[in-house]
Amino acid sequence: MKDFSGMFQTLVGMIKKIETVIILEIGNDWLKIVEGKVSARGVVINDGCFIKLSEIKGSVSEAINGVLKDKKWDKRNIIAYLPRHLVTLRVLELPSDSPKEIDNIINLHICQQTPYSREEIVYSHKTIHSEKKGYSRVVLVIARRNLIDERMDIMVKASMNPRKMGLGSEGVLHWFNVFYSDGLKLPDSQAIALIDIDSNYSDFIVLHNRELRFSKNILIGANHLMEEKDTNINKFIDEAGHSLKVFHEESNNIEITKIFLSGAAKIIGNLDELIQAKFNLPCEALDPLKNAVHADREASIRANTGFISLSPVLGLLAKYKGLEFDLMPHEKRIGQIMEEKRKNLTMTGILFSAIILALSILLAIHINNKNIYINELKRKISSIKNVSDEVDKMRLSIDLVHERLDASGDVLNLLNEVYKTIPAEIYLTSIDVENRGQVVLKGHAVAISDVFKFVTSLGRSPFLEKVRDAYATTKEENNKQYADFEIIAEYKATTTGRRPSF
Repeated sequence: MKDFSGMFQTLVGMIKKIETVIILEIGNDWLKIVEGKVSARGVVINDGCFIKLSEIKGSVSEAINGVLKDKKWDKRNIIAYLPRHLVTLRVLELPSDSPKEIDNIINLHICQQTPYSREEIVYSHKTIHSEKKGYSRVVLVIARRNLIDERMDIMVKASMNPRKMGLGSEGVLHWFNVFYSDGLKLPDSQAIALIDIDSNYSDFIVLHNRELRFSKNILIGANHLMEEKDTNINKFIDEAGHSLKVFHEESNNIEITKIFLSGAAKIIGNLDELIQAKFNLPCEALDPLKNAVHADREASIRANTGFISLSPVLGLLAKYKGLEFDLMPHEKRIGQIMEEKRKNLTMTGILFSAIILALSILLAIHINNKNIYINELKRKISSIKNVSDEVDKMRLSIDLVHERLDASGDVLNLLNEVYKTIPAEIYLTSIDVENRGQVVLKGHAVAISDVFKFVTSLGRSPFLEKVRDAYATTKEENNKQYADFEIIAEYKATTTGRRPSF
């Protein structure tokens, strides 16, 4: 059983070892593919590939397939996501705190939040804290179905089956909470703003109690901020100011106390200083890749990601098992669930077969060992059989000697007693002493009366009992008559309490 236990632990270890995850973004201008892992030590990017869509000569699916084949990445854990500028995000306050009622309200009024019909959209929502009793604050994300279908088709052609279609803003939220929120404790009346700058857009996010409280898309990114710098930086700061104003109008009881910049902010000179001066708020530019990239790949990844943001990638990687927004179409999600169940059943079948095989092998080994042991016993028994037979013969001889010794000469005593009792008129022809302790006397007498006297005389013997004549008849021979007789008696027990053995 120890061998089986070790085999089972090895199988479980192989399953648990599947820790690597692929995070994929197919944006409007960049293709981002990152392979990383989550362990007890933290979140680490092992490798990545970042390609401008304008530089891809063939199809995007062919480019993705080429990267996967070249890198030889494990495709079992894939998370795709939509960047913020491709979705509509609303923060709603609904008059219910029942999850079921909230679902019904959203399903009923979803079309009021977008100009598209229900069949043309995919949506997902998350309930967050609300200050009003009996109300719930809900973050609602809506995406056009055709944008998701295009990306799903690309991934299917590249032999990829993503587990979820996430949201870039959620990735930025998780990235900040995992890498930078430790030690940042704010009262309920305060929040922070986080501006994630990507190549052609930026995501203005407000974090309150470590939750996504507000998000607004700014259609200015690193490419714009590096071209016509002064003009575009001023536009960017104005857009950030407008986002701050909208948030304060929606949440007038929460104050933003600090602004953080992420993504490509580091390459844009003194942007943090300009924002701090404009809004009179502390502003800090953060490094998205700090302590998050494998040492062998850090220099290469930094060189290829100067104008793009990896903050959402790292956040989605860090929390890939617990993402709350999923824009996967319902029918595709059902298909994935069925596929996942099929895989689980297959894995269960494989494990069950392995267990049965291991048990069968152990049983066969056990039976074989028993057979070997039995054969060895038979061989040893056969080798000592002759000796055993000799011992049995010796034991029988010893028992016979003991019986003879225990008889203490009783047969001689019997013959002596019979001899002393025989009168002159009696002539014995035979004396038989049988094994059952019976004595048979045969002979002739002068007359039948002599036989009866002899029986009486024997009956007084201390060695005999139950003496009787079996028969007594008169015969004639040579003109002379005589009596022919047979007397039967039983031999009495000796002083040892045993009858003699003969």
